[in-house]
Amino acid sequence: MIRHENDVTNHRIMWLLIVQGLIANAAVTAGRGSVEIVPVFASVGVFVTLSAFALLYKSYQARGYLQFLGSEAKRGTLREEDLPLIGWPGKRVKGWRKKVWLCPWLGQTSDLVEPYLSLPSLLILAWLFVLLQPWLKVGTGILLVIATLLMAGMLALSCLVWVWWQGEDEEGP
Repeated sequence: MIRHENDVTNHRIMWLLIVQGLIANAAVTAGRGSVEIVPVFASVGVFVTLSAFALLYKSYQARGYLQFLGSEAKRGTLREEDLPLIGWPGKRVKGWRKKVWLCPWLGQTSDLVEPYLSLPSLLILAWLFVLLQPWLKVGTGILLVIATLLMAGMLALSCLVWVWWQGEDEEGP
């Protein structure tokens, strides 16, 4: 199941990169004739990246849950009803993240540089930079800091909402 989830993650990353290339190409081509259209493409780029991030984060959570199930099975504490045969189970073991993860939304800090988390971060940062540049008349460094803070806030909020929402589907052993 972990191998399948890794394959799904790879397909989602490839889909993200292909779509981002198409959006960037359209933005550059359209920007030659009319600069006003570029923010529209930047907004689409942010939206598509957030959408892909949600899918990648779901895969990340699924791999974490599967690792939790594997460790429980090795200890002999896994109940048969907790073992999903297909996909993300309707009910998960309450508090599984506390047993194997650093915090509820992140397994370990090194995961932040993995492509499934870092690529959406970089793409959103780039699109926000392009989107904010005409609106904010500040230096490049300050604009980069503002875009970085916005990107970090957007992704952190997405992760926290996902973990909270999924917590509703957890039940005690």
